[in-house]
Amino acid sequence: MSEKLYTVAVLKAQTGKFDELVAVLEELAKETRQEAGALQYGFYRNQEEPNTILSFEEWQDADVESAHWKAPHLTLAIEKFKDILDGEPTIYKSHQII
Repeated sequence: MSEKLYTVAVLKAQTGKFDELVAVLEELAKETRQEAGALQYGFYRNQEEPNTILSFEEWQDADVESAHWKAPHLTLAIEKFKDILDGEPTIYKSHQII
């Protein structure tokens, strides 16, 4: 039996580019939520750092999440991130232990 995979990503927008980042993430979320095996996919604004967005994802298993990285809507978003993000996103992939 495959084990669910949980992903948390931290994305920080450049000054003045928060709304642009949200627009890219809205389209990304719309498409990703239709992927088979995407169980949860949401974005949240950090209260302490308002230019920072946290992504919380729940995937059926690691294979499904890995396939997501090849999806055209994600590769397009990654290309757009180059002009929007302040540095590389930090990504944590994990399995639930408790």
